[in-house]
Amino acid sequence: MKPRPDIFGDLATMANGAASALGSLREEFDTMKKGRQERGQNDAGIVTREEFDALMTRLDALAQRIAFIEAAQQAPQTTPKSATKKQTKAKKDS
Repeated sequence: MKPRPDIFGDLATMANGAASALGSLREEFDTMKKGRQERGQNDAGIVTREEFDALMTRLDALAQRIAFIEAAQQAPQTTPKSATKKQTKAKKDS
């Protein structure tokens, strides 16, 4: 039996194929692991960082609006001087 001259090339090709298959298997495993983690976090009621940041941004905007409205309510109710003069003049004419 004559040895094949390209046996090392065949072994290298087979090793590359095995390495590629293992890489794909690892990616699939990581994807499954990440999916399980997300399901577990959702079941436990844990929010992601992006959801938390979005909520904090909305809360900050609402806090600013509330502060503006409260400041507007606490400001003294003043009428312009021209409006006061018109009211006084209208009373005198009646």
